[in-house]
Amino acid sequence: MSGNAEGTDSRSAPFLDDDISERLAWLTPRRVALFLIFWVTMFFAGSVFVNNPFVGGPGNPTWEIGAAYSSYYWVVMYLHGLNTCLVGLAALLACDLLEISSPHVRKGVLIGVLIAGILSPIGAIFNTSAPWNAGAGLWIQVTGFLALDEVVILLLWGMVGVWREGKPMSQTLPFLTVGLVGLTMLFAAVIGHLAGIILGFGNNPSIIGWYATQQLGETIDDFAFDLIGAHAYLMMSAVPVGVVSLVAIRFGYYRLQGWVKNVARVGFVMMGLDLVLQSGMALMSGFETFPGDLPPFVASMPWVPSFLALNDLINFLFLILGGILVLFTIAIGNERVRGWKLPAGLPLRIFPLLMFVMFTVVTTITEPSATSATSVGTPEQAWIRLFIGFFLTMLAVLVIVGAERLFGFAQLVRVGWTSLAGAALVFTGVGIYIQEGAYFGGYLAVVGIVLVGLSWFLTGQYGLIVHPRPAHQ
Repeated sequence: MSGNAEGTDSRSAPFLDDDISERLAWLTPRRVALFLIFWVTMFFAGSVFVNNPFVGGPGNPTWEIGAAYSSYYWVVMYLHGLNTCLVGLAALLACDLLEISSPHVRKGVLIGVLIAGILSPIGAIFNTSAPWNAGAGLWIQVTGFLALDEVVILLLWGMVGVWREGKPMSQTLPFLTVGLVGLTMLFAAVIGHLAGIILGFGNNPSIIGWYATQQLGETIDDFAFDLIGAHAYLMMSAVPVGVVSLVAIRFGYYRLQGWVKNVARVGFVMMGLDLVLQSGMALMSGFETFPGDLPPFVASMPWVPSFLALNDLINFLFLILGGILVLFTIAIGNERVRGWKLPAGLPLRIFPLLMFVMFTVVTTITEPSATSATSVGTPEQAWIRLFIGFFLTMLAVLVIVGAERLFGFAQLVRVGWTSLAGAALVFTGVGIYIQEGAYFGGYLAVVGIVLVGLSWFLTGQYGLIVHPRPAHQ
C-alpha cells in the first residue's frame, strides 16, 4: 500500500499493483514504471553521443554541430526528452501514492505516460537544430509533450476525485502541494508551447508580432527568449517541489509528530509560496517588460553576485530552504525504514536529502558569471547544470522511491548503496572539476555516473526480468 495510512480506498488495488486492462494483461503500471527507468537509463547514457562538451580537451570543447547552428538547441531538446520520462515516472508514482481510484484516470495516465515516455526521447534524437519545424523529430517530440500534458490534466482531475471522496489525505499539505505542482507545470507547458510556436513559425499568427512590438516594445525573437526563460524557471522550480512531496508522502510524512511535523509543514508552505511567486514572475517576465533584477538594496550587499536574478533569490529562500526542512524531517522521522544501522536504512534515509543538496550546490556553482560570453555559461557549465545538477539528481530520487515501493529488502540494499556511492562520487568529482578545473574530478564524476546508472539498470532489470511479480507493500 502507499505510504499514507489515512484514507485508503479499499475498493481498488494500489495503482502500481493494478491490472489496468484484461485485454492487455502485460500492460501494467508497475511494468511501465520499471520500463521507464530502464529506457531513460539508455537515453541518459546516449547523451554523451549527442554532445559531449568535454571532448577536445580544456578550452576546446566540441560544442558546435552543423553550419551556423549551436548544438545547445539539441542538448536542450534532448534534455526535454529525458525530463518527459522523469515527469512520467513521477506521475505514475503520484497516481499510486495519492490513492487515485478512478479507473478512467488510471488508464489515461498509464497510456499517456507510455506514449510520452517513448516518443519524446526518440524525437529528441532527431530534433537537432533550429528552425525546429524542419524535420519529423519535432513532431514526434511534440506528440510526446502533448501526451504529457494529458497526463498532468488527468492527474489533477483524479486528485479532485480524491477530494470529492472525502479522503483525509486530500486536506493535507503534501496533497495540496502536488496539486499546485501540477497547475504550475501546465502553466509552464503553455508558455513553452507558445515559445516553440514562435521559434518554429515566427509571426504566425500575426497577433504574436503585434503583441511583441506594440505591447512589449521588443522583437519577436526577444519575446520568445523571455518565454523560454519563464518556462525554464517554472519547470526548474516545479519538478523539485513535486519530487520532495512524493518522497514525503512515501517516506512517512503522515506519521510525523510534534515539532518534527510542524517543521515539515513550514517547509511545505515555503515550497508552495515559491511556486506561487515563480508563477507570478513568469507571467510578468514572459508577457510583460519585467527584467527580474534583484532590488538594489539586495544587489549591493556583499557576496551577492551581480548576475543573480530575483527568481534565483526566491528559489533559494523558499524552494531550497523549504525542501531541506521537509527532507530533513523525513530523514530523522522516517518510519518506513526503522533505525540508522540497517544495511538499507542509511541510504534510504539520507539519499533524497543528499540529492537535493547536490541539486542546490551543483546548480549554484555552475551558474554563469557576469563576464560569461553566453547566458548559459561555458559548455561544461551548461551540461553539468542541466544533465547532472537537475536531471540526474531528480530522477535518482524517483528511482529510490519507486524501488522502495516495489522491491523487497535485499534489492533495496543493492540499489540503495549503489546509488549512494555513485551520487557521492558525482558530487565530489563535479566539485573538484568546477572549482579546480582538474580533469581528475571529471573522471571521478564519470565513475559516479556509471554507478548511478548501474543502480537504475539493476532496478529495471530486477523488476522486469528477475522478479516480475509485484511486491505488495
